[in-house]
Amino acid sequence: MSRLFASQARLMVLALALLCAFSSPAAAQNRLVLRGTVTDRNTGEKLLGATVRLSSLPTTATATDLDGRFELPTVLAQGDTLIVTYIGYAPYRQFLGAGGQNQAEILVRLRPQANQQLGQVEVTAKRPIAEEFIVRELDYLKIVTNPAAAADPLLAVRTLPAASNTDESASISLRGSDPAQTGIYLNNVPIYDAVKFAQLSGIGTFSIFNVDLVKSVLVFPSNPPLEYGNAGAGLISLTTDDKPRPRFLQGSLGLANSGVMAGAPVGEKGMLKVYGNYQTGEFIKAVNPESFRKLSKFGNRDFGGHFSTSLGQYGTLKLFAYGISEQYAYQFQSPSLNDTYRYRKNRGFGIASYEKAWAGADLSLSLGAGRSRATDGVGNYRAARRNADYYGSLNYRRYWSDALSTRVGLSYDERTIRVGGQFPALPYAMSETAPAYAATIRQQRTLWEAYQYTKWKHQRWVVGVGLRTTVPPRQQSAYLSGQLNLRYDLSPRQFLNLSGGQYTSFSSPDAAYYPFLRYCTRQVALDYAYTSDELNLSAAVYAKNESSLLDSRVYGVEVYAQRTFFKKLSADISLASIRSRLQTTNPEVAALALNQRQYNLPFIVKNNLKFGFKGGEIGSFTQYRSGAPYTPVLGAQLDPESGFFAPQYTIEAGTGRLPNYFRTDLTASKFIRSRQNQNTLVLYAVLSNVLNTRNVSSYSYSADYTQANPEYFQRRFLYFGAVVTLQ
Repeated sequence: MSRLFASQARLMVLALALLCAFSSPAAAQNRLVLRGTVTDRNTGEKLLGATVRLSSLPTTATATDLDGRFELPTVLAQGDTLIVTYIGYAPYRQFLGAGGQNQAEILVRLRPQANQQLGQVEVTAKRPIAEEFIVRELDYLKIVTNPAAAADPLLAVRTLPAASNTDESASISLRGSDPAQTGIYLNNVPIYDAVKFAQLSGIGTFSIFNVDLVKSVLVFPSNPPLEYGNAGAGLISLTTDDKPRPRFLQGSLGLANSGVMAGAPVGEKGMLKVYGNYQTGEFIKAVNPESFRKLSKFGNRDFGGHFSTSLGQYGTLKLFAYGISEQYAYQFQSPSLNDTYRYRKNRGFGIASYEKAWAGADLSLSLGAGRSRATDGVGNYRAARRNADYYGSLNYRRYWSDALSTRVGLSYDERTIRVGGQFPALPYAMSETAPAYAATIRQQRTLWEAYQYTKWKHQRWVVGVGLRTTVPPRQQSAYLSGQLNLRYDLSPRQFLNLSGGQYTSFSSPDAAYYPFLRYCTRQVALDYAYTSDELNLSAAVYAKNESSLLDSRVYGVEVYAQRTFFKKLSADISLASIRSRLQTTNPEVAALALNQRQYNLPFIVKNNLKFGFKGGEIGSFTQYRSGAPYTPVLGAQLDPESGFFAPQYTIEAGTGRLPNYFRTDLTASKFIRSRQNQNTLVLYAVLSNVLNTRNVSSYSYSADYTQANPEYFQRRFLYFGAVVTLQ
């Protein structure tokens, strides 16, 4: 929360724009250099890559640089007009007449098109992605002011209308699909296993991303752009911040976490940030004993570094490195075992990305590599895992005109998983004396893929068509993905968007039990959006079919409204309904559906409230939804060979339903700035599950399955801390 108000204070100090005009006019044939700056009219942000040209020379143009500046040597013709265009903004025209002086300065303030709030976002080379994609953008302020996010980018995504999680983790389900089908990218590189497992309230709670390094989070709830591979159901794309800032040192201290971050400019346009955090559980367990009744031990140490700099007028280089060491232990209970489960993991990865833009094109190159080692065990199960990931992609986009563009690319994605250890021979018998077998298994998949996407704009219509497929030489069997997007602007403030396609993705395997599984997802969605200065409305209906070992059919609807009152109070509410069903004709495969998470949720209600006051903010987030489906146990039969009871389930999976889920979180923060310098102090507190609701997460059973006991999600939970920033 500290970073939020430090950012707010900086954002309040905006640079004053200089209005300029031409000095004495020159003769019609005098050669001059038009110079100026292009900015966003609302935010003052300087825009890179805006196209600048004259009406008399439509084929001769230039583009703004990283500082939003342009230079256009020319000879003005009689009645000439300066034209500035940028995707997502209304075109700008200024009459110049003829003549001019050599150092003419122009300030161009482009007006964002209101009907593109959900479509105008940035992906590569700082150029907005096509308007026809439905996308929600979360910037730094939206993340750290979200009461349920705890300054975590992925937990902030969980509060969006399209998020359909049935748990409290940072593994995000989008519109009724399994989290394994949600692609997560950082600087255009896929990040697998993007959660920390040794976090405050249990398992898989927080993401690995430090919010202080994040510029924006783009959430594509369905039909994601084909330039991202292995994203079958939806996409979350994170971009790191590349803006230089003065040297700073930041320290944080909370109930369970302490950390430090330092940053300094490098050269004229570069920036380096490094950070480290240490987490331990002694203090927070003392304050919240009920929330940690089963989590006996947890902690982690993570560190990271980020470097960015501009190369030339239109290039940007980013380097990112991350490492983490984590461990935890909690009380594991099953019908055949009551023991302590222990987990330990070390992981590191690095990402390099380069982006370059021209007046009519842009290019991006992304590289990533990562490795991890993990050990875990309980009862007759113990395993050691080693993972390795390598990725590379090259993307090029050409703007043939203001109405037509084409993007092409090639990617390489390799994953290797090795696991060795001892595994239960019977899934229901995990006692140390139960049957087990030893195994060493290696799973690998290598994907070479190429894609193209073409977009055409005509008056109120935007049409996009794309294909993605395997590239020889290949080890995997051939497949084809494709999408079609149609957008129609009903008015300057509202639009309809119809999108659909077929997408291919691969699940991460449990190497001991099943390999990489290929998913084929066919989906279609119709979205509507309306935007004004004080009110935002959106609605969607969608359907999808996901095919692998199991087939899943999903149908859903969403409605969302957000309103600002008195410039200090913001409120939003979303309503959603999802119907899903798992199907298979193979009796052996049907057993997998018994414990498969399903997202058949007849109703989901979410509400955010935020009230700002001088030097602080109070916020709340409330969620009320249907209980998640589960497969109840009807009885048990004693297995004479093993001596353990084997559970008996219903024929159809997911026939039971947990009690409805309800939770409210509150957050409050206070920002203090020194009068003598720019040093800041932020105090914050978070109270989760204010009403201490007993939300059932699952049921545990006695040894003979005659008694079922509920297991609960996080109970009431208090966390507080402080962050100080020294400039």
